[in-house]
Amino acid sequence: MKITQLRNATVLVEYAELRLLVDPMLAPRGALPALKYLGAPRRRNPLVDLPEVTPALLEGVTHALITHCRKGHFDHLDRAGKRWLRERRIPVLCMPEDADHLRQRGLNVQPLAGQGATAFGAGQIQPIACLHGEGWIGRLMAHGHGYVIEQAGEPSLYIAGDTVLTDEVVRCVQERRPAVSIVPAGGAAFDLGGEIIMDAEQALALAERGDGVFLANHLEALDHCPTRRADLRAAAAARGLAHRFLVPEDGQTLEFRGGDRHTGPVTRPGATSAAPLSRR
Repeated sequence: MKITQLRNATVLVEYAELRLLVDPMLAPRGALPALKYLGAPRRRNPLVDLPEVTPALLEGVTHALITHCRKGHFDHLDRAGKRWLRERRIPVLCMPEDADHLRQRGLNVQPLAGQGATAFGAGQIQPIACLHGEGWIGRLMAHGHGYVIEQAGEPSLYIAGDTVLTDEVVRCVQERRPAVSIVPAGGAAFDLGGEIIMDAEQALALAERGDGVFLANHLEALDHCPTRRADLRAAAAARGLAHRFLVPEDGQTLEFRGGDRHTGPVTRPGATSAAPLSRR
């Protein structure tokens, strides 16, 4: 299994016959509105461009997976992402509550089961509920889902989605024991209200409760995510987690192999994609 961190929540997961694009935000730097307006000077999003390897990697995409998309979550599916998916008729996997919203935008929607696992490739996908903020700010959010993906002969993967640390998220890493978990660590917050995803402290606390490898994302790409990669790496090292709490750069590919859950990944920065696959 190969995982490429593209930008923010947008990642590419590669298996033998599948290339799964998660939450495509494909707009160029500065093409989207600011998410914070008070205090620091206003900055349009995204703060950075996609890495140079992105076009080559996208050529091989066979499916897309959307964690959530309603209520204006352009950082998980923006206009550029929708246009790209629509033009290529990429099968888009999502939860049933998002299906009509995506169909209305001309996408090739393939809803997952509302409860339980859905067959996918040589395995399955299981949704795990998210809590995208608590209190009054949480009531304004589309909470969405994370996903556990299992494929024959590959390490299991948990994509946490946009969530703060919850009992259900902890149960997922402790009971399902995914070999690899992709977790938000940006500490995103608007001008008012609490954090709407895990910050560095919560992400590291989750890693301490699990025993697999953790990859942090939602970093240094949007104006409402203050966590810095260098600070997060230093905090992971201070807690003895540097060997299994990883903070990839945009464009960096990590390869995970079956077997020992604690074996470090093979890293290939600036990876290029394999030849395009037929789409299912």
